[in-house]
Amino acid sequence: MEWFGEVGVDRRALLNLGRIAAAGGGLLALATVTAGPASATTVPTVPAEVAPTPAPSAPPTDQPVGTDQPGPGTAPALSKADVGLSAVDNTADADKPVSAAQQAALDLKADETGIVRGTDGRRYRMVACAVRNSGLGFSLIEDDRHTPVGVVSTENALDDMSVTVRMGFDGLKVSSVVVVADETLAAAGYQLGASVGLNSITIQASQPAGLGDYVSWNGSAWVSLNGLVTSTAMNKSTGLITCTHAAMSSPFGGSVTSRSLTKRASMEGMSATSTSLFLVDNAGIPVKTPTKDNRFWLTRTGARRVPMSELAMPSANIWVYGMFEV
Repeated sequence: MEWFGEVGVDRRALLNLGRIAAAGGGLLALATVTAGPASATTVPTVPAEVAPTPAPSAPPTDQPVGTDQPGPGTAPALSKADVGLSAVDNTADADKPVSAAQQAALDLKADETGIVRGTDGRRYRMVACAVRNSGLGFSLIEDDRHTPVGVVSTENALDDMSVTVRMGFDGLKVSSVVVVADETLAAAGYQLGASVGLNSITIQASQPAGLGDYVSWNGSAWVSLNGLVTSTAMNKSTGLITCTHAAMSSPFGGSVTSRSLTKRASMEGMSATSTSLFLVDNAGIPVKTPTKDNRFWLTRTGARRVPMSELAMPSANIWVYGMFEV
């Protein structure tokens, strides 16, 4: 405690009196406290008009309460709009709508059939199927043992030289496609290849063993034993015989051999799809009128393009597999 003068006056008491006077807003009256002849101390006093404010009285309990005025201890009723939540609805999770952004993201994941994810984050789609020609053209095999993936149909070419497998989507890029002959077609020497687009695979067939056929005159027409020579005609002015057959790959090569005891065969020329020759007698004079004695073997080397109908064999399948970036 800190004292002033000879009569002790607490300094903190003086400070508190000053605060009270300032809160009252009135003029300070100064009282002089004399403590002997040596000193005097002025002490602020509180004005008479400064008094504590009485607490407000509670309303009478029997006062009626209006419909828009809550009673004592009752919180007012608020709506969603009163608190800025007019757009909020207490909807069950199963009934909540999907936003446009969410639906767009879901659409990208809607069909993941055959999708493979690459290590670089790219998406690849697989296609796989087996096709068979049962006599009416090639079609997809779909039964209890075969399931096509990523393909929807087949289309046989009008010239019978190819079959196209249609995919059920459009790819961005081709990764790889493989077509393979099954054991039946492979044993017969057939090879397969494909021309690939972004939504289709066109298959062609060939035989690398070349072409061999037996051609003869039956009295009214030229006939082919193996069906590989599709037509034969003799020029009656020159005797030149022209045989038409499946296209052969280059380089061209081949031979003709007569089966007649009185005629010999002489190769004249060849192209990818035809072979020409003369049948001449022992004097070297070409035959210009065909007889039943006119018959010969014709062979061509190289690979032969095969009509797809030629692959119509029991249980003979073509296997197809491919990957496309999507």
